[in-house]
Amino acid sequence: MSYQPTAKMRRKLTFVIIVFLAFTAWILVNLFKTSITDNLKYQALANENQFGSTVVKAHRGSIYDTNGKILAQSATVYSICVNPNRIYQQQQKETKSEKVAEGVLESERMLDAAATILSEELTAAGIKVTYAEAVKKLTENAANSQWALIADEVEKPCADNIIARADEENLGDLIYTQLDTKRYYPQGELAAAVIGFTNFDGDGVYGIESYYNEYLKGVDGKIISATDANGNEMPYKNDKIYDAQDGNSVYLTLDMTLQHLAEKYLEQQVEAHDVDNRACAIMMNVNTGAILAMASTPGFNLNDKNSIYSDKDLSILAGITDEEEYNQTYATLREQQWKNKAITELYYPGSVFKVITGSAALEERAISLNSSFDCGQVMIVADRKMHCWSTYSHGTQDFTTAMTNSCNPAFIQIGQALGKDKFFDYFKAYGFTEPTGIDLPGEASSIYVNTSEKGPVELASSSFGQTNKITPLQMITAYAAVVNGGYLVTPYVVEKIVDTNGNVIKTTEPSIKRQVISEETSAIMRQVLEDVVNTKGGSNAYIKGYAIGGKSGTSQKIDKTNETGNENLYVSSYCAFAPADDPEIIMLVMVDEPTAKDQNGSLMYYGSVVAVPAVVNVLKEALPVLGYYPEYTQEELEALGVTLPSVDGENISIAKETLEALSLQVTVIGKGEKVVAQVPAAQTAVPRNGKVVLYTEENYETEYTEVPNVIGYGVSDVNSILTNADLNFMVGDGAANHSGAVAYSQNYAEGNIVPKGTIIEVTFIIKDEG
Repeated sequence: MSYQPTAKMRRKLTFVIIVFLAFTAWILVNLFKTSITDNLKYQALANENQFGSTVVKAHRGSIYDTNGKILAQSATVYSICVNPNRIYQQQQKETKSEKVAEGVLESERMLDAAATILSEELTAAGIKVTYAEAVKKLTENAANSQWALIADEVEKPCADNIIARADEENLGDLIYTQLDTKRYYPQGELAAAVIGFTNFDGDGVYGIESYYNEYLKGVDGKIISATDANGNEMPYKNDKIYDAQDGNSVYLTLDMTLQHLAEKYLEQQVEAHDVDNRACAIMMNVNTGAILAMASTPGFNLNDKNSIYSDKDLSILAGITDEEEYNQTYATLREQQWKNKAITELYYPGSVFKVITGSAALEERAISLNSSFDCGQVMIVADRKMHCWSTYSHGTQDFTTAMTNSCNPAFIQIGQALGKDKFFDYFKAYGFTEPTGIDLPGEASSIYVNTSEKGPVELASSSFGQTNKITPLQMITAYAAVVNGGYLVTPYVVEKIVDTNGNVIKTTEPSIKRQVISEETSAIMRQVLEDVVNTKGGSNAYIKGYAIGGKSGTSQKIDKTNETGNENLYVSSYCAFAPADDPEIIMLVMVDEPTAKDQNGSLMYYGSVVAVPAVVNVLKEALPVLGYYPEYTQEELEALGVTLPSVDGENISIAKETLEALSLQVTVIGKGEKVVAQVPAAQTAVPRNGKVVLYTEENYETEYTEVPNVIGYGVSDVNSILTNADLNFMVGDGAANHSGAVAYSQNYAEGNIVPKGTIIEVTFIIKDEG
């Protein structure tokens, strides 16, 4: 019998050896791949199981106004957390114990003490957490959970009180805190739409917070440490700490004083004219494009951004009973109030756009200042009747008069003289076919008619601002180019960015895109627009002591009218600049859908009535802040009246002689020989022929009178009404010397009881588009 392997056996052995060698080779290859090639990968996976990391939150950079006033900042706050497993472990210990002390179990004591501390301290800090809610958090999924969040964004005093009381109750690690950051907005509503806000994760989602998020957010740090199988930290000499890098700070071009004025007076007009679709205001440096103020009203409070602030919106919500419809409407209204109306919404600019048409025609020599334009109230273009805003004919006018009258037929003729190709060339050159490029998110793109689509009717309506839809920011930027020498600038809101060490890492330099018109044409337009304000004794925008240039605009919302059938939907606007001869400041106010009516029941919608008061009131207070002080003409000085001297303590006869020498009327009350009090007070500006009341007895009783209503009356009637009420009448700014002017506002409302001789300052307006 042979013991040599057969051929069959040898084949099987060879196969086994080959398989063994292949398996060995596979093991060696994979061992090499694991230990050498993929070493870093598997080392990282091992570290993930052996090491834990704690995030160290970076502080988000602050936001300041141009003067260093804080607008947004981050501060350290705390998350209050509990370890439910701590209660569970104690319960397990008590269950396994053969003997349990009589009375309250330790687990029950711990639970009651923790829930009491959390509910009392958090509620006292304004964070509503009930005892029952705390108990639920402390016991829910306790067998498996070592972490449950009770409250976040808790201030340090509250967090300290909670931990101190927990220590007193020997609760160990049952309650603990985690560091976090919270975004604060110290100015509340001020410039809310510009500043924007952050989301739950701390990233910017609106406004500056969003646009400059990468600069502001910083880089979170980490602490990497060894952990046991249960995830608990263990002492480890090679713990790694990666410090957080706080975000950079942003300085805006906004001036909070000017921003406050813009919001204050814009809100007054929104309330006075019962505005349906909000309003906005922009104040800009006419030469650099730096935004000094930008307001949208009604606005919202950045510290409570989810609440609805508009009374109109709240009334809409109050009328909705269906929960789903309510939630959808609520979300829509909230989103609307967050929007920056100045850059995100389009409108027909109306007659303000006439400065663009006029400047282009002058630059192209298509017209001159002496060109004649006829207004017959109605003008036929192709087969369409096109009306002037007025109900009467303006007749034959030169360019300045046509601009002053804001005559639609005149500007149709100017547009025709310019031609559709040149019109579009300047429309594009002034920046209306593209966003301005401002450093804010959400800027809308305009809707306009191209040259190829523009027929005679479209050219005519475009010429007076009624066809193309643009943003308010596009309008003010183009208007600035008309009066600053012809230079189209890029508007901006961030002046510089500074790192945590105070080093400036980025600055914004003024950027000129192009020169649209010549210095000569620009100078002509400045004079024309100053004449618009001053002609015929002063328009509604007239401010004593200041040279102002400006133009009103009123447009009908044709697209929305076609949708709703409501023909009383208008946008009112006004754009003014100062000083008129060498502009530095330009301001635009746009009021969307005013609905209030005057005492005769007529809708007040002209830009010269609705938007002008906000511009005038802001400029009167803003110009001195910016270093521009009134310089009165002799006529204006006389209108200001006389400064009342002090006659307190003077003999009656001497006091009367002093005051009557100033053309003042004197009323003496009492039988004393000397003056003990006077109304108005010393240093008050009193109109010539005004009244002064002198009291001569120490225990005198002031004589009062009731303020009458003078709104809607002409100047002479106002004077008579106030004089008969023993009150002084002072003419305010506006169109008091213009024929047809009526009282628009008075500094003391009807029905107020004031001392006789009190000065009632009255502002006058003209109720038209001129």
